[in-house]
Amino acid sequence: MPTAVSENRSPVFVPMAVAWLALILSAAFVLIGTMTTPADARATASAAAQIVQWLCSIGLLFGFVLVLGCVLVDRRGTPRRAWFAVLAALVLIFGLGVAWSMGQNQALAALLKDRSRQDLLIWVSALGAVKVIAINAVALPLAWRLGGRGDTPVSWSSGQRRVVGALVAASLCAGLLLLVQNVAAAFTSLGQGEQGAGMSVVALAVGAVHGLFALALPMRRGAGAVPALLSSLLTPVLIVAASLPVVTAGESWDLPARITAVLLILLFAPMLSWLLVRWLHGRAGRG
Repeated sequence: MPTAVSENRSPVFVPMAVAWLALILSAAFVLIGTMTTPADARATASAAAQIVQWLCSIGLLFGFVLVLGCVLVDRRGTPRRAWFAVLAALVLIFGLGVAWSMGQNQALAALLKDRSRQDLLIWVSALGAVKVIAINAVALPLAWRLGGRGDTPVSWSSGQRRVVGALVAASLCAGLLLLVQNVAAAFTSLGQGEQGAGMSVVALAVGAVHGLFALALPMRRGAGAVPALLSSLLTPVLIVAASLPVVTAGESWDLPARITAVLLILLFAPMLSWLLVRWLHGRAGRG
């Protein structure tokens, strides 16, 4: 049966295909929207700053698709009609996304017409994260059902585990840090002007450190996606908690000491988060 053989894909194929094609299509839509927007109506931020902010924001979609896709592969196997499942997932993700955005824009226009820009920013950021979770929680299981149940249990190679963990760790960590920054911007000046662009660069850099550490020290079993998700959630918590003494130190710390402390926190928080989750994951497997 040639068709059956051609559809015998590796477990990582469908999650990777959906995630990368979603990223490419999102980039194409953003580029088309930017090119068709009048020059006087475009944002004043530089092109480089906009690219960095987009990379961080798309990280939530890319990472969550990979995580949920790997979970579905573990539970239901690789879809027998793999490309059909990929196309169905993309149609559902973008179709539901357009419907969500239309309803969200109308709701926010009615609810926040008398609110400030800061209030609008925090609502849009929070709803953006909810949108990613809700849409993919509906779209991906439906796509797997349409693609046909595959064989279980699924075996993940060490290389697949390494790549999946690194991609999820980098993308989700950067996206979650940008979300934290946007929420903080409602109460501070972190999201305004050049500071907002600088914070996006920081989020992208911390995500890269997290991803590289995950690449160097992968999980020992499974796909590695769920532990990478947990580590990405833990990293912003560690950064905020470790930064509080620096912020509240007052005049007892001079500026160079503050900068050094913050840089060390940003460097070691993702490493510590990954090591902790990796240790707990290994301990749970032995138990």
